[in-house]
Amino acid sequence: MIEYLQLGYLWFLQLVWRALPVFVTVALLLVSTMPLDLFHGAFPAPDLALISIYFWAMHGPGFLPPWAVFAIGAAQDLLSGTPIGLWILVYLLAYGFTLSQRIFFKGRTGIGVWLGFALVAGLTAVLAWMLGILTFQRYLDPTGLVLQALVSIAVYPWIARVLLLVRRSLTNAPESL
Repeated sequence: MIEYLQLGYLWFLQLVWRALPVFVTVALLLVSTMPLDLFHGAFPAPDLALISIYFWAMHGPGFLPPWAVFAIGAAQDLLSGTPIGLWILVYLLAYGFTLSQRIFFKGRTGIGVWLGFALVAGLTAVLAWMLGILTFQRYLDPTGLVLQALVSIAVYPWIARVLLLVRRSLTNAPESL
């Protein structure tokens, strides 16, 4: 009986270890939705969840499967007060676009990957703005989303370094949940 408990415990620890990217992305989402007063409200908080989604789509898509991106988008919708489905769609499309262009982005240097994120962040801002206009059926000022995309692009290298440490700790883990 004790052997089965030990095997179950080891299986659970391995599952948590392989799900570490999902937990890190959720933690980054929670941090990015906290009310931060960056430069006295002059700049919005970066979209840390998008940074993590892009990173894991590039460096280990098996660690962050589409169902997890869906759940993270749903959590973003609930935490930010947007209609359910807006960030789900935005994050899933960003994830899918990154996966489809993964070979092109990954073959570049660090600056090339950063420029790839800049492209994804820009497209995400435009998509979120257009979906917001369609959802609320009125013109919305895109300044906040553009500033958020610019701040996200600016902090990407530092967040990516932290995520790279997590990725290195998972080198022997099979890429699936």
